[in-house]
Amino acid sequence: MMRFPAVFRREQVANMKIQPIGGQTVDDRDNATPSAPVSPLQLYGIRYIEFLRQLHVHLAPDSYFEIGADLGESLACAECDTIVVDPAFRVQGNAAGGRRQTFFFQMTSDAFFRSNDVRNYFPKGIDLAFLDGMHRIEYLLRDFINTEAASHNRSLILLHDCLPLNSRMARRNFTLGDTDEGELAHSWTGDVWKIIPILKEYRPDLRVHVLDCPPTGLVAVSRLDPSSTALSGAYHEILDKFGDCSLDSYGLQRLWGEHRLVDSRSLVDLPEKLTALFSVI
Repeated sequence: MMRFPAVFRREQVANMKIQPIGGQTVDDRDNATPSAPVSPLQLYGIRYIEFLRQLHVHLAPDSYFEIGADLGESLACAECDTIVVDPAFRVQGNAAGGRRQTFFFQMTSDAFFRSNDVRNYFPKGIDLAFLDGMHRIEYLLRDFINTEAASHNRSLILLHDCLPLNSRMARRNFTLGDTDEGELAHSWTGDVWKIIPILKEYRPDLRVHVLDCPPTGLVAVSRLDPSSTALSGAYHEILDKFGDCSLDSYGLQRLWGEHRLVDSRSLVDLPEKLTALFSVI
């Protein structure tokens, strides 16, 4: 989840590997009212960072790929060879950790995929990926398409911030919340929530689990197909269909009902359940 004030990472649109819709801007699609009611919806699982750490411990991936490092909290979970992409690194502490190899790319994810082949670093493909880049659907959609293409059929891709608690934090542009939201008033998920119905409609072959990890959920996608063109081939169609859709019009309760929430605590308490569900080996 992005919190403000912070570095607002507007990734550049030009020269992308998969081009956005011509003439469409990313700033003018949200004309919602300036305030939003506080939602009673809450998530009661373990925090997403701790769940990510447990995945690294119990799945023991050989390779890890991350978009959006922020202060390096998620990066610190990885002990294997790692590629991390961020347009403006702010990682604190020992960024390399105890890993044998860590490849840092200070650029946008579009620039990375345009100029690099992940398999030059990970010949067998990505085992585990965590996508937490720009919080607009066109960016996450491209990141997912390109990451899946660099994965294998047992890889696991994690998508962050796809389960907003209210419509205010799900707007395409950051809007400060009311005081009754508490610390969440500074939180912004953007419209990456749309990836849940998009995958449900365009990629029914994937296995999608939505985890109850606070503060705004964690989506785990497996049974990947690196050769699939279902999303890239329908890229413009998808954004034509979902680009202007707000969470107010789609429905917060409807979004939360798209998938049964997975109890993250039960998976961590019984690691054999975790590995049975998400094994990358």
